[in-house]
Formats: sequence, C-alpha cells, structure tokens
Amino acid sequence: MSPSSYINSETALQLVSELQTTLDVDTLIGIFSQRSRALMDLRGLQYANPPAGIDLSIGEAGGHRLDYPLELSGQALGIVSIFSAKALPAQQKKTAEALLAHLRHPLRNALAYREAINASARDALTGVNNRSSFHSVLDREVELSHRHGAPLSLIMLDVDRFKSINDKHGHMVGDVALKSIAECLLSCIRDSDIVFRYGGEEFCIALANTSLAGAKKLAERVRRALEILVVRAYGKRLHVTASFGVATLEADDDAVHLVERADHSLYRAKELGRNRIATQEDAAKLPATHR
Repeated sequence: MSPSSYINSETALQLVSELQTTLDVDTLIGIFSQRSRALMDLRGLQYANPPAGIDLSIGEAGGHRLDYPLELSGQALGIVSIFSAKALPAQQKKTAEALLAHLRHPLRNALAYREAINASARDALTGVNNRSSFHSVLDREVELSHRHGAPLSLIMLDVDRFKSINDKHGHMVGDVALKSIAECLLSCIRDSDIVFRYGGEEFCIALANTSLAGAKKLAERVRRALEILVVRAYGKRLHVTASFGVATLEADDDAVHLVERADHSLYRAKELGRNRIATQEDAAKLPATHR
C-alpha cells in the first residue's frame, strides 16, 4: 500500500492545492503544520535545514518525537520533526508519511526560490549582503524598531587608503583583501547583526536592539580585529585599517536620515585621522559645510 493511500483523495488534493499557493518556506511549513495537526494528535512541528539556515518551530516541542528526513531525487530537503503527547499509533504514523510525501516537491521548489532570492541579495565577491538589498532590509529594520520601541544602530566603515592597495599590488590582491575584510567582519558580529557591502571598499552593519553605546563597542571590536588582520594574497602580506561612523535611530527618523548620520560620522572619523570611530555626536561638531 502506498503512503498516499492513508489519506483520502480529497484531503490529498486540498493539501497539494494549498501547498502550491506559496514559495515562502515559512508559509509552506505553516500550511503543512495546520493540515497535519488537523489529522493527527500533534503538539507541534519543527522543520530544520541547517545548510539553508532554517530552524522553524510551530506549536510545542517535547513529549514523543518522530524525525522524518526528506529528500527528492537525491537532494536533501531537511528534517521535519513532529511532537505528540504520547507515541502515535501506527495508523497516524502512516498518515504522517502520506502527508510528507506531498510536501517534498513544494518544499524543493520553495528552497530553490529562497536560494535564488538570497543569491540576488549577495555581493558576488565577498558573499555578504549587497547594496541592492541594503535599503529594503534597513527599511524593514527601521519599521520594526519604531513599532516595538527597540533601538537600532548602524555602522558604516571604509577601508583606509584602499586605492593604494589596488594601485601598488593590483586589483586581484585588492579583491582578496576585501574578501578577508568581509570574513573578519562576520567573525566579529552577532547572529542578529547584518553586514552589507555598501560599495567599493565601504561596508555597513545594521544592529537591531543595539544602542549607540553598544554599536560603538562593536565597532571598536571590529576596528581592532582589522588592525591585526594579515591579508595574504599572491605571496604578499598586507595590513589594513578602517574608519568607522556610528549612528542610532531617533524617534522621528527614517532609514535615509539614519544613513546620512552614519555617513557624516564616518567622514568625521576620517577627518580625525582614520583608523578610528566617530559617532553622530562627533559628527555634530563638523562645520556646516561638511554636514
């Protein structure tokens, strides 16, 4: 007997129709969870796909757990875990298998779409988020900050005298330097922080739930890490430094004003001698012609 025979054709058709309405992984798993819990005595469901950075839980964990690794045509799609107060009877286990059989194709499509969207938002050289994704992400973070009354800060950093690296050693060495710098930034930040390559040798870090003081502290950690970084490229060993501008969202701010203040702070750091940090308070001391 095939797995799909453990649910009737009307239920299967309705499930497939609903799963085909979205390419968003979270929404897809939500639909699947709702259908599964209507047919089985479940407390909760979890979907984990570590390579894709997905760990989604719906309902309650704990109790009896069954793990179902999913794959399609040799492609691993992650693991769906279902939780129940007690061990499920054999019939409900077969129902779970039947439902999961209908999840595989929509899930593969949703994962492929997610990968394509993520790829379009990544900088091809460094692998961090690119400038085209910066504004949409920052707009979202600003909206969330205002809605929940949580602080939001932004760090802008520019590699000091990067042009001289390209002029002296060539662009291939410069590219290796940018990759090394991006890796250094990623090693310093928290999981909740978001790094962007803003353009050329300039990067931004968006920090949710972070005050100006907290952002300045993180900027100092990154500054020190870059200061001791050794870039190895084509037999050469290079040292780099960067200048940092730090700003935090204010009550009547939008993303544009936040970026402007971070940029002014960065300019101030360069004016003060590079390889240092300036905040929006420091930038306020700039002459009006520079602000």
